[in-house]
Amino acid sequence: MTAPTPARCLAAADQLLRGAGALGATAVTAGWWPRACACLIRLALEGGVDAYWRRVRPAVAACRQGRARHLMLRGRLGPGAEVARRVAYAWATLSAAAHHHCYELAPTAAELRRLHTEVSTLLIRLEEEPHVEPA
Repeated sequence: MTAPTPARCLAAADQLLRGAGALGATAVTAGWWPRACACLIRLALEGGVDAYWRRVRPAVAACRQGRARHLMLRGRLGPGAEVARRVAYAWATLSAAAHHHCYELAPTAAELRRLHTEVSTLLIRLEEEPHVEPA
C-alpha cells in the first residue's frame, strides 16, 4: 500500500462527494461519508503543509507539533499571513466537521465541496511558493 499523498486524499474525498468509486456508494448509503470526507480533506491539507516545510525548511518539518508548523506559516519563512489565515480556517473547519457531536449536524455536500476547492487552491499556492533562504 502506498502512502496517502495530498492528491490521493483529495481524489478519494472527491469520490465520496460524488458517491462514486469503491467506497462512495457504500459511504452514502451508510451515512458516514461527510465526516470521512472531512477527514480526507484535512489529511490532504496537513500533508501539503508538511510537504511545504520539507521543501522550504526541513528543520520546521521535523517539528512534531502540527500547530507550530501552522503558526510558522505566518512568519518570514512562510508564505505569508493570507495563506496562513486560510490554512488555519480550513483546518479548524475540517477538524470540527470530522468530530461527531450528537448536537451538531454533519457538514453538507456543498460545504465539503467548498472546503475541497479551498484546500486544492491552498495546496497549489504552497507548491508554487518559492524557496527563499532567510538572510
